[in-house]
Amino acid sequence: MAGIMKPGLGFLLLLTVLFVLQTLTTCKKTTSMSLVENIIDAKELKKLCRTRNNVLILFTKGTRQSSELINIFSKAAEEIRGQASLALVDCSGEAKKLCRKLKVSPEPHILKHYKDGEFHKDYDRKHTVQSIVNFLKDPSGDLPWEEDERAKDVLHIPDASVLGKLLSKEKVPIMVMFYAPWCGFCKRLKPEYEAVATELKNKAIMAAMDVNKPENTVVRQHFNITGFPTLLYFEGGQMKHKYDGENNREGLLNFMKNPEKQPEKPKEEEWSDSASEVYHLTDENFNTVLESEPSTLVMFYAPWCGHCKKMKPEYEAAAAQMKDQDIPGILAAVDAIKAKTIADRFKITGYPTVKYFKRGEVQFDVNFRTADKIVEFMNDPKEPPPPPPPEVPWSEEPSHVVHLKEEDFKPFLKRKKHVLVMFYAPWCGHCKKAKPEFTAAAEYFKDEPKIEFAAVDCTSVSSICNAHDVKGYPTLKYFNYYKIEKPYEGGRTEKDFIDYMLSASDSAPPPVSTSVEDPEKFWSEVPNGQLVNYLKDSTFHQVIQSKSSALVMFYAPWSGHCKALRRILAEVAAKLKELNINWFIAAVDGTVETSLQTEFSITAYPTLKYFKNGKAQYSVEHRTVDKIVEFVKDPKEPPPREIPWSEEPSNVVHLKEQEFKPVLKSTKHVLVMFYAPWCGHCKRAKPEYTAAAAYFKDNQECGKAL
Repeated sequence: MAGIMKPGLGFLLLLTVLFVLQTLTTCKKTTSMSLVENIIDAKELKKLCRTRNNVLILFTKGTRQSSELINIFSKAAEEIRGQASLALVDCSGEAKKLCRKLKVSPEPHILKHYKDGEFHKDYDRKHTVQSIVNFLKDPSGDLPWEEDERAKDVLHIPDASVLGKLLSKEKVPIMVMFYAPWCGFCKRLKPEYEAVATELKNKAIMAAMDVNKPENTVVRQHFNITGFPTLLYFEGGQMKHKYDGENNREGLLNFMKNPEKQPEKPKEEEWSDSASEVYHLTDENFNTVLESEPSTLVMFYAPWCGHCKKMKPEYEAAAAQMKDQDIPGILAAVDAIKAKTIADRFKITGYPTVKYFKRGEVQFDVNFRTADKIVEFMNDPKEPPPPPPPEVPWSEEPSHVVHLKEEDFKPFLKRKKHVLVMFYAPWCGHCKKAKPEFTAAAEYFKDEPKIEFAAVDCTSVSSICNAHDVKGYPTLKYFNYYKIEKPYEGGRTEKDFIDYMLSASDSAPPPVSTSVEDPEKFWSEVPNGQLVNYLKDSTFHQVIQSKSSALVMFYAPWSGHCKALRRILAEVAAKLKELNINWFIAAVDGTVETSLQTEFSITAYPTLKYFKNGKAQYSVEHRTVDKIVEFVKDPKEPPPREIPWSEEPSNVVHLKEQEFKPVLKSTKHVLVMFYAPWCGHCKRAKPEYTAAAAYFKDNQECGKAL
């Protein structure tokens, strides 16, 4: 076939060189068992999972019983070196206590995967070197095709050297399907291809090669593979044909029986050859027709365009209705692939493009795609209102969120101790809803150098999102110096984000200093700090009882979060003064005025409390100037804390980590609902699920669990 190179001597020599290099590299590898870490206690396990983000652990009842698997495991460690970590836990030796703590009972062995510091899943694939390596390269991915039992008759080619050997040695006909794992067309073809491989077993070889792998780039380039799947037919080591037939079992079988006779694809009828009331224009008649018509709608299309094919019957129906209803004007169509001069003249870059003309002069573009809308327009052709201005990209909006690109993503995260990253798409509704909350949380921490909020637009830097296993939007992840990466699974409000980062960044508070920081100095460090009134135990009640409305911040001078909030509170005080709103803004150092801390049950810093006529009402969770001022204007009590589902009386069994497996093992039929408290769909399903649990309450074999 023209355009596709045939593998000659040069290509086979190249494959031989690659094979030799690969062999020499393998010979230099270190002792395999030295790459498998031996874990004997919880401290070592915790350290391993905290410092490595892709860990596979082999728990064994005894090394003698699992010697064969340990050998496979150590060889896999060689292959995956630098990409994953492998460890061994012998539950019959020093690690017996660790196994009991983890409730692991290997019979005689079990493999468990840990991702980003947490348990991910039990390993459920074949106990072979290649299967383990494939799994660790993509622990969340689908089962590789070569490991699928249904594809046992397909010959899977791992790399260029194996392909070279196959083409040089095999005498039977060979069909090779070059594919990519993510390709939808490839996935649909796989079962058809597998069926053909089984039928032609011992008569021909149906092979497959994943050319999406970086190491197979040389093959992809050599055969000029630009789309997936690409199927090439070989005989005697030479590429003879590219398969262009139907992607189904029958088409493949017919081709393999007679490769010289390629099936002809049915020729699609040209639109201009079908009868309709639509005028078909060309480079030659375009001006003549349009100049003679006072009102013309022209559809520029491409024959292969799916959207055009969908619009075509609507356009024809609209033309017929216009004729029946005697509506002035005509509908015309231009094949922009053939009428290149006209398409270039009107700068047609997408299909379909619809333009309205008067006496040959273009007036404006039209976006209608259905017959009724087209007829309605032609009845009274008016220019549609201009489209709304494009949405300003989030990265161009002023905020304290750091927007990361490919070149600065890793360097930025490596420098920062605590970063919450939101992976998003500009069109995503959930992202748009979370954006102002995320931005407000970033504002709260603006003066805290160790805490950052960052965002990545996955539509413009997809490589980062793919590398970090982003499957949906928004996906939020916490990073610590880029060494630790954890999924964020909390709510999506400002308070949720703030609370999460407070808990992530605050370990134990620093010891109480013997020297008390002067509160006047503490508040003078921020603009308008003098507007915040400092209260002591001796005067607190007298002052507060004299004020109708007061907002008091309980703080600790050493807390970075208190330092961030003091600036906001000082700005609030200035804003209220400017608006002539008579509220009393005050502060109490809880580490000094300990009796006030105890009296008002202050357990965390900072805490904002609302007082009315001298009496404490409730805590205020807002952490931005605008939100606090909004609250002051209309102080409403926050809604009562939602009772956790696990505390509501019902027949649903709520499971925690330590009881999950025992309950499931002891009950014959269990339906488990994994949920998040903030999830709207979960809340809607909850009463139905609870009612179903009540229905089975007297059935000992059935249970419901979360």
